[in-house]
Amino acid sequence: MINDLRLAILVTIFLAAGFETAFPQQSEIGFNGGLNIYSLNFSDNHVTGNRSVLHYGFIGRFYPEKIAPLSLQTELIYSPQGVKLRSENSLIRLDHVNVPILFQYKFDNDILVQAGPQLGFLMNAWADQDAATYDLKNRFRKVDLSLSAGLSYPLMSNGLGIDIRYNLGLSKISTDSFYRSRNRGLKISLFYLFDFSNHSSR
Repeated sequence: MINDLRLAILVTIFLAAGFETAFPQQSEIGFNGGLNIYSLNFSDNHVTGNRSVLHYGFIGRFYPEKIAPLSLQTELIYSPQGVKLRSENSLIRLDHVNVPILFQYKFDNDILVQAGPQLGFLMNAWADQDAATYDLKNRFRKVDLSLSAGLSYPLMSNGLGIDIRYNLGLSKISTDSFYRSRNRGLKISLFYLFDFSNHSSR
């Protein structure tokens, strides 16, 4: 788990440093947190439900002059995910650290449309069934690729805003036939960006 977390942090630092050095730009940093509503899209007919739990982490937003009026946002988010298997009466808990790279376009009404790829690094994988807990980490891949898309809106001029995003898994996340599936889920967050008012005209 520690090695996976270090890798996720290094990827985020590398991407942020790359944005800073590759393009003349302005930037903002901040944090966010909110609700995950996640499930798994199985290749067969499992009867599933959602796992709803809180996520939290850090964000960086960049304004490269070469791609204006687009902006870029990357994040380091601890993201509990998973699925309820109603047919098995069990809960699968998949805890990830997610690193999205989002391209954002801001409309005149301040709504940001955003989309981009996301890498997820698996921290833990557990199954809760019949009052027992089972370690499933060796049955899931360490890295998950997703497509993330949604909307972002500043609620106040001091940097507070709301973000709504859907993440669709592109890669199968398991190493065996039973859990051969893809992540999917809704992410609803409140965020705060420092010095947001300096860029409110962008």
